[in-house]
Amino acid sequence: MKISKKIARKILFPAAMLAGIDKVIRRQSSNSILNIMYHGVVLNNSTYFSPRHIYKTMFEKQLAYYKENFDVISIPEAFHYKKNNIIPKKKSITISFDDGFQNNFQTALPLLEKYNVKTTFFVSSVCTSREYPNYLWSELIAALNYFYKKQVIYLGDIKFENLVNIEMNISLTNFLKSRSYKAREQYIIELDNKYKLISKLETLPSEIWRLMNKDELIKLSDSKVVEIGSHGHLHHNLGNIDLVDAKKELLLSKKLLEETIDKEVNMIAYPDGSYNSEVKSISQDLGFVYQMAVNYLKEEDAHDMRIMNRHGISSTTTFESNMIFLNAAFKTKGL
Repeated sequence: MKISKKIARKILFPAAMLAGIDKVIRRQSSNSILNIMYHGVVLNNSTYFSPRHIYKTMFEKQLAYYKENFDVISIPEAFHYKKNNIIPKKKSITISFDDGFQNNFQTALPLLEKYNVKTTFFVSSVCTSREYPNYLWSELIAALNYFYKKQVIYLGDIKFENLVNIEMNISLTNFLKSRSYKAREQYIIELDNKYKLISKLETLPSEIWRLMNKDELIKLSDSKVVEIGSHGHLHHNLGNIDLVDAKKELLLSKKLLEETIDKEVNMIAYPDGSYNSEVKSISQDLGFVYQMAVNYLKEEDAHDMRIMNRHGISSTTTFESNMIFLNAAFKTKGL
């Protein structure tokens, strides 16, 4: 880590928070609502494997800050404000989780209920089926990176060094994200057969990779602070695959989630933030009234009443820097 970054994290940002700079930054934005996003909450450090999850103690500290400084509203409420051009009386945030990790139920939920914080969990519906594994394909690639980082990886006749193909200037992860529906599935099977990734993954703490099971999802959905949305089925980049396959993914995820929790599922967070104009229209036609991106991919998205973007909370920085960046995000990603 650069010395300047260390100084900022250990000295500048803590001093700024003590001085109330976070509030000054927040007031400088005319935007009133910010959607924030997590993936998971863990008891032990997991950044050695993946940057997806945040410490439980850090998450609780952030929740206390949110309750003190913002109104925490639901995603449907945020869309209501946007569609009707209503400005809330107080700066407001929504909180959502992507993927459907088991730690969402085991570790995050008790804290969310303790602080009475409304939260939407966008769940990959693969977790509802006994026929499919209890992990996402991205965790297998994380296992490949963790166990075989220094080895040359072959996918067919394509060579990846440090998980990057130099000729195409593309990482293995992004290469897989750009493949068709069937091609990606075949590549994942090939990688597992060669490198025994599932077996390797299962040697690591389950809180960093395991998805919820069906029963846990049902219990999660029963919480008074929880709403369930879709995160697709097998976490495909919907903007990259054929529209026929994208529609199948969306329809299947909605069907499986609704059958599991016995409630309407009308929210979608696009896996990896990948979508396009056609995918938005397909989602709308299927009954996804509320659509969430990571970053708007086209200028018109900011004025599209069907979709909003989100600000991700980092698991690899300090509380103070996260909160400074969050307040600054009202100006760049708020509405």
